[in-house]
Amino acid sequence: MGAMGGGSFLFFLLLAALDPGTVRGKVVRNFDTCNWFFQAKVPPQGFPVRNRVRICQRYKNRYHFATLYNTELRVPVYSAYRYPCSMGEGEGYRPSPWFYEPQIDDQNAAASMKRSSAHSSDKQAVDEDYYDSGYDRGHLYPFALNERESATATCTLTNAVPEKNAANVNWYQEAESIVQKLGRICHKSGRSTYLVTGAADPTRIKMKNRVSVPGLVWTALCCTFPQDQNNDPCLNDSVGPEGQDVPMYNRDFSFALMKSMVPEKDTVYVTVRQLQKKLRVDKLFDKCRGTSENDEMEVLKEVRGLIQNKTINPVNTASSPLRPFGYEAAVGIFQFISYKFLAPGKTMAQVVMGGMKEVTRVITPVFLGIIMVFGVLAVNVLDILLNNTGYVAEVRASVLCVARSWRCKLQGLAP
Repeated sequence: MGAMGGGSFLFFLLLAALDPGTVRGKVVRNFDTCNWFFQAKVPPQGFPVRNRVRICQRYKNRYHFATLYNTELRVPVYSAYRYPCSMGEGEGYRPSPWFYEPQIDDQNAAASMKRSSAHSSDKQAVDEDYYDSGYDRGHLYPFALNERESATATCTLTNAVPEKNAANVNWYQEAESIVQKLGRICHKSGRSTYLVTGAADPTRIKMKNRVSVPGLVWTALCCTFPQDQNNDPCLNDSVGPEGQDVPMYNRDFSFALMKSMVPEKDTVYVTVRQLQKKLRVDKLFDKCRGTSENDEMEVLKEVRGLIQNKTINPVNTASSPLRPFGYEAAVGIFQFISYKFLAPGKTMAQVVMGGMKEVTRVITPVFLGIIMVFGVLAVNVLDILLNNTGYVAEVRASVLCVARSWRCKLQGLAP
């Protein structure tokens, strides 16, 4: 970029600040300037590099996610992001038209992503491609996973693929909502969720004869502790703690989902290794629990338990992490009741009646003792009141008689 005078430079800064359609994006040779969006700061390995560009997606002086973009098919290969990592001051909104990246077409263009008012582009999709096409702009990095300016930053066509409306809605319900749930569980344990969402299996369908329609969308996630906790922009986020409805799961885990969009099929849960084989890539994460052959199925089973709202207690290594909290105590109580009361050959009514008789047998002597004490006290009080009258003997005899009759009645079970 050539030198410019002080007045022109100030004018450029003022224009960038005032124009709400200007989003700072940057096409880069590598992802070093935004590598904290990748687990261990290592991007996915094994994706083809021909006709691909790397973008550190920047909006209002903050990087919000990273994208690998296919300029031949005019769709993103994947977007890498974190949860939680919503940054910025203002509330998120869906711009119209969406943003696009001028540097993809012209490397000498200013490093600023703008609203896609252009009618066409040689190497990327523009808003005009989606008009009256029958396709939605399907987010890779979900708008709903964010708040504030990070949500707005997701509305760039370098983060979208063509999806039929029904398939787009179903992907949100079957996958994005699950990802958000697992992200909240991960965040509650003090960890961070690293996510990569992409598109694959390009079909022969091209929107407006330009933009490739993918046959598959996928997401992989890794829940773990960030390596550099002292220099991580996502950890400076102001996201509050998760609510009481979110369970605690004190372990690292990985998980993956994929959905056939053409023809549309239900979302499938798989391990990260299984997804890597499907995509024919080497690694999506540098290192994460559940990404090796030794533990992938065990971790997949645990994550399925999380999705199905089973309470996890992995701190107690003596029990299975899929057993709900208090499982052992509940089993112990049930066994006690079973062996103590539910003896073989007895009905529930017989057990209840037998229990009532047992209780009566135990408390009857105590109850009779209390009655005898009150009887003696009553006789002594009357003795004082009557004070040697001729009625003392008769009253005392009457009280003792009444006490004896009560005792006989209470013990009437015995002859």
